[in-house]
Amino acid sequence: MLMIPGPSEPEPEALATLSLPIMAHYGEKWAEFYYATLEKLQKIFKSKNDVMLVPAPGQVAVEMAAENLPRKGNEAYVCSNGYFGEMMEEIVRAHGVKPVLIKSELGRAVTLDQVKETLEGRDLEGKCIFMVHNDTSTGIENPAGEILRYCKQQGMLTAVDCISSFGGADIRVDEWKADFCVGYASKALGGVFGIVPVSVSEDSWNAAKKHKDKINGRFLDLNEWAYYAKEWKKIGHPYPSSMPTSIIAALNTSVDIALKEGLANRYERHRRVAKMTRDGLESLGLEIFSDKNYASKTVSVAKVDEKLDKLIRDTLNNKYDIMIGGGIAGLEGKIIRIGHMGTSASVAKVSIVLSAMKTILDQAPLRKARAKAVSS
Repeated sequence: MLMIPGPSEPEPEALATLSLPIMAHYGEKWAEFYYATLEKLQKIFKSKNDVMLVPAPGQVAVEMAAENLPRKGNEAYVCSNGYFGEMMEEIVRAHGVKPVLIKSELGRAVTLDQVKETLEGRDLEGKCIFMVHNDTSTGIENPAGEILRYCKQQGMLTAVDCISSFGGADIRVDEWKADFCVGYASKALGGVFGIVPVSVSEDSWNAAKKHKDKINGRFLDLNEWAYYAKEWKKIGHPYPSSMPTSIIAALNTSVDIALKEGLANRYERHRRVAKMTRDGLESLGLEIFSDKNYASKTVSVAKVDEKLDKLIRDTLNNKYDIMIGGGIAGLEGKIIRIGHMGTSASVAKVSIVLSAMKTILDQAPLRKARAKAVSS
């Protein structure tokens, strides 16, 4: 059982789709299927903006935002309160832009007040802000909507990583004024790794046109994507590369499942299972690491010490065939992370994990280690 912060176990129907005959990545029949998939994805993004599919890891789509939206040498603002916010800082810097950090401590959200304080008195017209909606390294869902709306009102371009919330939490691209929003296939949506849905606003396309002479490479260049979307549309090839058609077919299947469940129902399921997980962890004597006011709907994080971390994760893996996550970077050996996204956002699956953990923690030789972890 994959009870990690991604990938989640795919929907069985999505896996079955992979066994169907492979379609060519161009042609009239393929184009009809491709565009229908994009229209469905707009419903999950809750946006009328263009949607494109990037055949790559989610990080590459974030790189695309960093390459196209800000001007080289300019400052860009980066909200950072976890490993993936720190990664975003590295990406922005790698693309020749100067990151200005808006930081919050691990386990706490970046707030609108912090953003306002950092931006006050600065020339913001045309500048960019980058943020992670749901940072799985700390189990925090940042208030993306109010932050992005405020920044857009200041004339800024807005980019948000919704990789671990897409399909599991309510994302409202148009309402949030998100110019560049990165979704994902194989976490809360229950698809298969290899394709990244991205919502792109008109302001994003215009920024890429404006910066065209400074954009390095081809694949990350939104101008290339715009060219093929127009010029090669007639042959059913509206993108500058080949496409993993079977992975896109699996994505289409997982999107159909999400829409059939109903997005409101789906988000409520994730919220309810998240609360159940955190309540269960507390009932085992573990302290929740994340601020409950901003706790993630797709991953729950609890404090442990290094010995208890190893014991819980190794025993779950070796004895029960259950995989949960540990801490990464500075939180290694200090937290455990349980993913409940997509197919794993299930009362039954979380109950199995919590029951197995109770058995592990109730063993007599572990009582001292458990008490030590709780007191710390």
